[in-house]
Amino acid sequence: MRFAVCDDKAEMRQDISEKIALFSPGADIYEFSNGEELIASTDIFDIIFLDIGMNGIDGMQAAKKLRSKGCNSAVIFVTAFEDRVFDAFEVGAFNFLVKPIVIEKFCKVLKQAIESRTAPPVIETNDRYITVRTGGISTKIALSEIIYAEVFNRIVVLHTKGGNIDYYGKISELEECADNSFFRCHRSFLINLRFVDSYTSSEITMTNGDKVILAQKRYSELVKSYLQFMKAEGRRDA
Repeated sequence: MRFAVCDDKAEMRQDISEKIALFSPGADIYEFSNGEELIASTDIFDIIFLDIGMNGIDGMQAAKKLRSKGCNSAVIFVTAFEDRVFDAFEVGAFNFLVKPIVIEKFCKVLKQAIESRTAPPVIETNDRYITVRTGGISTKIALSEIIYAEVFNRIVVLHTKGGNIDYYGKISELEECADNSFFRCHRSFLINLRFVDSYTSSEITMTNGDKVILAQKRYSELVKSYLQFMKAEGRRDA
């Protein structure tokens, strides 16, 4: 798991990094001395500890810029002024810690943040919905709204009729939740057969215009699954 610690005080960065290492041995921890450095980083982090009261771009401004770039990390604000945390809801903050940091509180918040990043999607079988957590916010999504899903660097991106939603997870876990209208056409892609526009032996064109890779060994299985799906759809429409 990858962590970012952003604070303009070196001793605070060290303190938080040591606490993370103690709680999560083997974690990859990256330190940043200001918001500008964090925003400029191209690394993807699971959890970010972000000081609010920094010089230059403060933590709140940095979080807004990160979110605008598509960052879905769990953000834990660190602040000496508790009243500032009310602004945290605007950027989907996961939680906050007040300085000086109490170790019991730190461990509790960190444990919850780690669990939020590693928990698989939750399936609600009655209504065929999944619930995913991104940036500390739970989002409920109807399976029928998902056009296709792809995974990149441990981030699952759901391409839905209403836009894209990304979260930390495994596409195999989503596949287990999905019904027979979904087909794993490639190790990195899971498509909803409802939204297939056309296909060849190497790619699938979805109704939104996106082209998805089709693994060569999956072509015959796609044809079979798609025909079965269309037949089943025809029976329901009859």
